Amino acid sequence: MPAGRKDKRAFVLKILSMRKKKIFLTILFLIAIGFIVFAATLPKIFKFDKENALQEWQEKIFKNRVSYTVELTKNGGQLLAKSNNASSGLYYKIRFDPKRYPMMSWKWKVIKFPEKKASGGGAVKIGQETLWDKILFALQLKPKIEPIKVQRPVNTSKEGWLEKDDYAARVYVIFPSWFFPHTKCIEYIWSEDLPQGQIITSPYFANIKLIVARSGKNKNDEWAFEERNIYEDYRRAFGTNPPAVGAIALMTNTDNTMSSAEALYTDIKVGYK
Repeated sequence: MPAGRKDKRAFVLKILSMRKKKIFLTILFLIAIGFIVFAATLPKIFKFDKENALQEWQEKIFKNRVSYTVELTKNGGQLLAKSNNASSGLYYKIRFDPKRYPMMSWKWKVIKFPEKKASGGGAVKIGQETLWDKILFALQLKPKIEPIKVQRPVNTSKEGWLEKDDYAARVYVIFPSWFFPHTKCIEYIWSEDLPQGQIITSPYFANIKLIVARSGKNKNDEWAFEERNIYEDYRRAFGTNPPAVGAIALMTNTDNTMSSAEALYTDIKVGYK
């Protein structure tokens, strides 16, 4: 090859190499900036102390609509959830590494528990469509996903699960995955009768674990404070290390018992050490 052509080819390769290096460094820079911005947003705190506090949350309605209302108080604010034969939830998309930022805390108070009495002593029937929607909500997946065959358990009393059960207060932590079977969810529930600390596997979908964070009625009508290490809770519930968190959610529901319930939430703090 003539010397001139070799020099030209070397020059072109050098330019391409410099361009690739520049692109590579730019990508690294953007990733670094992303982590800086990402880290700067944590911890995320929800005090519900402004009238428009729910604008950053999204709502999903399953059956009728639960009333979620921000109430301003002299000490700040709170979110009042009132359910009357209804089931709808609020969710907030947030992404962080639970190994680096494992802690989550909140305050809640149950004003009224659902009445867990089904007519005729039997369980209230849940439609397959509603059930599938609730699973998608817990896993933060799109409704267009084709439903899998969801089996209704015949008798799950040994696991502490009654099909007719609703919960006055739930806090979800969702761990999404592009591959549907790997998406998982932890639900922290306040139960009137289940033992505190119990971990229950949903009989409808094994990737949903319910942790009884609080049990029994309020003492002296006081707020209950919860602080959870979601990294360790995930390991206890699923036996493996958790992937990134993708969303959190809240729900008060009474559609199964066809009764009513009320709860308060405030001072939710997500993603800290």
